[in-house]
Amino acid sequence: MKIGLLSLTCVLAVFMTVPVMSQQNVRLLRPGRFLIDPPRIELTEQWFGLQHIGDEWALVRINPKVAAVGPSREICGDRATDISVDIDGIRQPIALDGTGGLLFLVSGIQGLSERPITTTLSGPRFLYPGQEVNVGIQASDLYTLEALGTATRENTDFVFVNYVLWLREGRRAQELASFGRNWLGHPRQIVWAGDLDGDRRPDLLFDFPLGDVGQNFVLYLSSAAAGDQLVSRVATFSTPGC
Repeated sequence: MKIGLLSLTCVLAVFMTVPVMSQQNVRLLRPGRFLIDPPRIELTEQWFGLQHIGDEWALVRINPKVAAVGPSREICGDRATDISVDIDGIRQPIALDGTGGLLFLVSGIQGLSERPITTTLSGPRFLYPGQEVNVGIQASDLYTLEALGTATRENTDFVFVNYVLWLREGRRAQELASFGRNWLGHPRQIVWAGDLDGDRRPDLLFDFPLGDVGQNFVLYLSSAAAGDQLVSRVATFSTPGC
């Protein structure tokens, strides 16, 4: 059977095209106590939390609770905001260091439901220049996260200048972020990788601090990628330090 060039091109396009979801209203929070103004939680928002259950991760439907609190020694003696959650009607304890069973809270991602989440990397991990880590969801995936940069000594510490993070899939590559300076004292690093949006491609959560204190969590989704992108930044949650 003969297939014309135009017909073959159309067939290939059907199999190679990945639908792009409009993920324009995604919000990101973390449970804990932070030096921020209380974020507004709309009644119409549907929130999910990524929860660590045993050796696995799962999305659970949650109800965020936001409350302003008075000066606290744990948070520089200033006023702060508690972000806690209810799961099945039970208030979950707040971990002041940001750790605990719930890694982060999200709303606005299309197609989310309570389900197990394939996770390829969990826990903060700093990538040294020249180091790469596999973040593919399936065994045959070629997705890797790679760091580039130059190590130099600054006083008694090593710092990494012209630090760049690349996401690669075979011959495709996307620069995710670049920093003039990165260091182990307060590093920009990967926090989590897995298939959050259910498209069998990696989604990524980073902590990209805006300075030498505080945290700045950035969520990238593969389902929001457009054009030659592999992922697209959809939400951030920033907390200052002191």
